[in-house]
Amino acid sequence: MKKSILLLPIFFLMLFSCSDAYDIVQDNELLEEDAYVTIGHLRSGLNGVYAAYGPDGGGDALVFNDLFTDNMRRGSSNNGQGSEEYNFLMQPNSDLPTVMWSNRYATINRVNRVLRAYDRLYPNFTTAEKRAADHIKGNLLAMRALCHFDLFQYFTVDYKNASGLSVIKMDFVPASTFDVFPRNTVAEITDFIKQDLTDAKALLNGALALRPGETAVPSDIATYNSVIYLRPVAVDFIRCRLALLEGDYPTAQSLATTLLAGTPLTPRAGYQAMYTDASPGESIFKLSRVINNNSIPGLFYFNFSTTGPIDPFLFASRQLYNTFTSTDIRRTVIYGNIVAGSPEEINAVFPIRKYVGSSDGPRINDVKLFRSSELKLIIAECKARNTDLLGAATEVQQLRANRISGANPLPTYASLNAALTDILLERRKEFAFEGHRYLDLKRIGGEINVGVDRLADDAFTFNAPTSLPAGDYRFTMPIPTTEVSANPTIVQNPNY
Repeated sequence: MKKSILLLPIFFLMLFSCSDAYDIVQDNELLEEDAYVTIGHLRSGLNGVYAAYGPDGGGDALVFNDLFTDNMRRGSSNNGQGSEEYNFLMQPNSDLPTVMWSNRYATINRVNRVLRAYDRLYPNFTTAEKRAADHIKGNLLAMRALCHFDLFQYFTVDYKNASGLSVIKMDFVPASTFDVFPRNTVAEITDFIKQDLTDAKALLNGALALRPGETAVPSDIATYNSVIYLRPVAVDFIRCRLALLEGDYPTAQSLATTLLAGTPLTPRAGYQAMYTDASPGESIFKLSRVINNNSIPGLFYFNFSTTGPIDPFLFASRQLYNTFTSTDIRRTVIYGNIVAGSPEEINAVFPIRKYVGSSDGPRINDVKLFRSSELKLIIAECKARNTDLLGAATEVQQLRANRISGANPLPTYASLNAALTDILLERRKEFAFEGHRYLDLKRIGGEINVGVDRLADDAFTFNAPTSLPAGDYRFTMPIPTTEVSANPTIVQNPNY
């Protein structure tokens, strides 16, 4: 007993000594109170948030969705890149879940820090500054909702199980880097996302509304009301996606219909220009990419030049190529002008050409995240689920008419499963290399018993399995080892 009593003061002395070791303010450290002082500082903070959000980063959504499934094959200069993912080897210490988890929560942390500065500075702003600050806050809340929605999609086992585990809700800045938090339920996360979206849209609409005597919105606000920011229509797009995941098909269809009326489908003639950023086309939200912050080429190539890609370590798959007709503009955008019977077609030498470059430079392209074609297919799916199979077929036919020249017969759906199978195929063709395939197979494929089913010729290039069954546990990502190791309150997803 005496020994324990004697050790107690030594323990507390060590505790305070250790805190001195990690709780240090460096002489040149910029404190938050000094970093955020003006409305301009808040705007810089918002720009930093957009810069932090990176689905096109290495191992993130843009490459993972197609690599893990069936839209890729081994490239001619591959030295093992992507082989683990292509072989369905996903563990808590894999790069893919770690990159996704880390990027979204890092972005959320930035959001919450700028929001904290907003709360501190807002009372002392002028009326004009408050209007601009409200618009900034609307963007921040929308981005926080989008990040939580991304996490929700990848790390939640069952979207419709309200009491099931989802991800960690973060609407504040932790007091310490040592703080840990458990996973919230599906209902808690979806309610939180909806509230952020509701609050975001109210602030955005309020800031964009003309005031007495105005003929235009102030330029400092109007600049942020473009396709590269989360405008009110982009906020509704997230709401539409969430409603679809929840099975709230009337809401999803209503939102999709309204949004599509405002931004109609890009016709075939303008489709390729949308991908070279010569025109925004049907994009409702995209991430701006310029020289020095374009990471897409590094997802597929070792090197690239002004004359085109060289040294690809990932090709587009032959199976995906086979789903297109020769008059489908989407095949041209993805594969280029492949000549029938050419060595490229025979040997499946298919460099991924969806990101060929723009006026900003070769291989520099904006990242298209929300497009009207997705709304069209959401409407088709909702109609099918509401037993309107003819209506669903008509929506799909109308999309194809904007992509394929020549005759486009009306598809015939004898059942809901037939309609969902065709819609899933159309989503595969429309959104290849845009970060959808894995999530589509998780949501729709699990329902209609469609999993990964690769062409043997594609799978052979990686000496990988040809299939992953529908509903496999790997259609939900594991909580990363970095989080599990540091957070004793966390619960891992099943089978990991």
